[in-house]
Amino acid sequence: MQIGKKKSKSIIAMCCVFVAVLILLGGTLAWTDFTQSKTNRFKGTADPDVTLHDEFDGVNKDVFVENTGTSNIYVRVRLDEYMEISGNSFDPSADVRDKTTWNPHAWPQTGDYTDCNCIDDGNPAHKFHKYYGWEVTGKKREYRRGTPGLVYTKLKDDGTGKLVVDLDGDLMDDGITPYETAAEQKPITMATYLRLKGLAESQLAQDWGLAAAMTDPADRAIWAALNATGCWILDEDGWAYWSKVLTPDTATNLLLDKVNNVSEPEADWYYGIDVKLQAVTADDFGKWEVAPASNAQKLIDSWLAQ
Repeated sequence: MQIGKKKSKSIIAMCCVFVAVLILLGGTLAWTDFTQSKTNRFKGTADPDVTLHDEFDGVNKDVFVENTGTSNIYVRVRLDEYMEISGNSFDPSADVRDKTTWNPHAWPQTGDYTDCNCIDDGNPAHKFHKYYGWEVTGKKREYRRGTPGLVYTKLKDDGTGKLVVDLDGDLMDDGITPYETAAEQKPITMATYLRLKGLAESQLAQDWGLAAAMTDPADRAIWAALNATGCWILDEDGWAYWSKVLTPDTATNLLLDKVNNVSEPEADWYYGIDVKLQAVTADDFGKWEVAPASNAQKLIDSWLAQ
């Protein structure tokens, strides 16, 4: 497998930050990364600088977000997919040259999504799940601040089970202190979030406490993590929301941890993932395209109420 060089930039925006990172896999099994960025700069006191980390070492694929600015921000990420075999797109309406036509990865709201080797459900846009699956487990790892899109030579286990970055053959021994992402926490679906939110805000919880309304200890642990360490909330429209405000000098845990080639098509093929990042301050949620009565708006309303 050959690895293409990666180009990346920090993204600064007062309103909405958009980053697109394209991963291409073809019939020759060559992996190439391209980064496109749009930077909007506005005068003001806020500094919503955000960095999309999209890192690949030849085996492992990591996607997470770092707040490299001085303002609190909220972030969401969407992963759009495209695949064709012998030049024939699985989705006739999708154009390989126009990423706006690619299919947002529809996070299932039921079942097990953490090992996203999805079965073909009859939708032509989802056929590629026969060939590529994702590992989405919310892992924690070390990283270097403000250095997105590095093509690492290796990702090593430091002997304690932690995955750390090895850039030059030595394990983080070049005098640069590594930072750690948010703690490991399994992503949850938007449906799960809304269910837990309903329990936490119920009259029973107000009268008798959270444990009375949320009787499952696992639910209480998830609800606590949402507001403490944070986790990804996966919406069925394709967006993944980090559950809490991302403060300066912190990072989410991993949204995408690995892409698995489940099976190889018999003919030449092309598979792509387009990674989109949007980040806003609390005053600029209106910059996100969110339907007023949508589940995502309910999540935003809960942020605004804090």
